[in-house]
Amino acid sequence: MEEIEKLFRGSPGDVERIYSTFSRDEIIEWMKGRPSADMRFVEVEGDSEIVVVVPTADASGKLASRTREHFQGLHIIFVESRGPLFNYARSVNAGVNEALKFKPKWVVISNDDLTRVESVSKLRDQLDSVTGVDLVMASPSSYHTYHVLLMDPKPWFVTGMGVFGKLTGLAPAKVYGKLLKFRERLGVRFVTMIESMVGPMARFAGKSYRVLNAGSFAVIRPRRSPLDETFINSHEDLVLSMTSRYAVINYGIEEQRGASLGFGEARFVRTFVNEIYLNYLLEKGVLSIPGTERELSHS
Repeated sequence: MEEIEKLFRGSPGDVERIYSTFSRDEIIEWMKGRPSADMRFVEVEGDSEIVVVVPTADASGKLASRTREHFQGLHIIFVESRGPLFNYARSVNAGVNEALKFKPKWVVISNDDLTRVESVSKLRDQLDSVTGVDLVMASPSSYHTYHVLLMDPKPWFVTGMGVFGKLTGLAPAKVYGKLLKFRERLGVRFVTMIESMVGPMARFAGKSYRVLNAGSFAVIRPRRSPLDETFINSHEDLVLSMTSRYAVINYGIEEQRGASLGFGEARFVRTFVNEIYLNYLLEKGVLSIPGTERELSHS
C-alpha cells in the first residue's frame, strides 16, 4: 500500500499509474487503511442550539476569519488539518462528534470559503419550519444543492468528453475522458457528473439517474460520524445526500470554487479513486440510487 500512497502524492501521471497497475480491491484496501492527518479543534463560543463545523487548513487565517463573521452568534468548531493526509470526511466527523457534547438541535457542515451568507436569524427561522428530515440543503447554486447525474456513459460519449476536455481545458472532462479507459477493470459502471456541465447531451450520453447533492454546505440532525471516511475529499457529500431524507430551504449562500483543493487536473485524477469506491458500494448493495433499487438489482 505504500506504493499507492507514494503515487497518489505525485504528479497526475503518477496517480494515473494507480489505475493501470492496481486492482479495485487493492485501491479500496489502501483507501480504508490510510492514516488520518493531525487535527485540532478551535472553538468560537456561541449559541449551541445550532453548531457550525468547519474544516479548515488555518483556523486563524482569512477564510476562517470571514467564516466567524458569517456565523457570528453561533457556536463554531473549526477543525484545523492540512497536508497530504487531509481528509474532509474525517475532519467533518471529528467536528460533528465534538459538537454532540453540546446537544445541538442542528449541526451545520460548511466549507470555509463562503463569500456571502444570509443572516443567522434567517437560518434559524428556516430550520424551525423543517420537520421529518435529517438533512437540510441551502438554496440551489452551482457548488451546493446541485443535481448530479450517476451515468452509465456510452463509449462515444467518453471519447467525446476527452476531446472536449483537451479543446477547452476543462479539467474534469479531460481527466475522466482519459481515465475511463480503466472503467471495466476497476468496476466503474456509473460516473458522477454535474448535470449543468453535461447539459442537453445527458439525454443521449447513456442511462443516467439524477440525484440532488448538498455539496459544500449541509445542515444535519446530530448523529455520530455522518460521512464515510473511506472517500478522499469528494463523493462523501453525495453519499450523505443519497442516504438522507432531505429538505431544501430558502437560504442563500455563495462560495469560491476550489478554494482549498483547486480545480485542475491534479484534483480530478485523484478524485477517480472515489468513483471506484462509490461503484463498489453500489455493486455490493451497501448503497443504492434512490428509487432505483429494484431496477439496478435486475440490470
